[in-house]
Amino acid sequence: MRRGWLYLLIFAVASWVALARLYPTLIPGIGETLRFYSEAGWGLVLNSTILTLYHSLAGFLVAFLLVGASILLALYSAEFKDFLSSLNVFVQSVSVLVWTIVFIMIFGVTSSIAPILVTAMASFPAMLSAGISSSEKLLERYRPLIALLRPSRLQLYVHFIVPGTLPEMVSASRVALGIALRISVVAEAFGSAGGIGYQLVYSYDLGVKAGVFAWALLLIVLMITLDQLVLGRLEEWVRRWYW
Repeated sequence: MRRGWLYLLIFAVASWVALARLYPTLIPGIGETLRFYSEAGWGLVLNSTILTLYHSLAGFLVAFLLVGASILLALYSAEFKDFLSSLNVFVQSVSVLVWTIVFIMIFGVTSSIAPILVTAMASFPAMLSAGISSSEKLLERYRPLIALLRPSRLQLYVHFIVPGTLPEMVSASRVALGIALRISVVAEAFGSAGGIGYQLVYSYDLGVKAGVFAWALLLIVLMITLDQLVLGRLEEWVRRWYW
């Protein structure tokens, strides 16, 4: 796995160098791109990174809480469970662009609420699908035990569904958080609340090619670091603990 990342790094750097030499007026070199960070100011880089993380994590948390509440309510009502299935399909069918425009129209271009809600709407379907599927399998697997113990719906949720679906939900959360990071920058690009997405589009509008590549590179590194060093290890730990 580590050698795979090394090979990918070598391929990416070699491709970047080759393309920069073939198209010097279109693609900035690695050195020019890295110098952009100091020219723009490390304070701006740090603030933009923190703001994007805030939008992504807040949207992810909103989606996670909605999924948890939805699965609990589905235990009390079969009609609500059917509604959830239809809602999931509906949310997936709505483009992120539509969510972005609608929320910016409602909350304004300077509000952080718009990128947070856009991120939540993008993350919600992945976690809801995993939550519903894993909870159904769990209830079917332990049906005789549940019939014997006769727990209340709240006890069933707390003592069976939450711990039993933890591995699947962590895996789904890993995917959802990756989606959140990618989508938050799209919402930021349409508004002026700041963040990596806003800075990337701002550099594009000014024709600063090194800035476009620098902000894109920052987002890629941020996503890979978060996935491999935090979410990947958390998923491995949960699965070891569970099994």
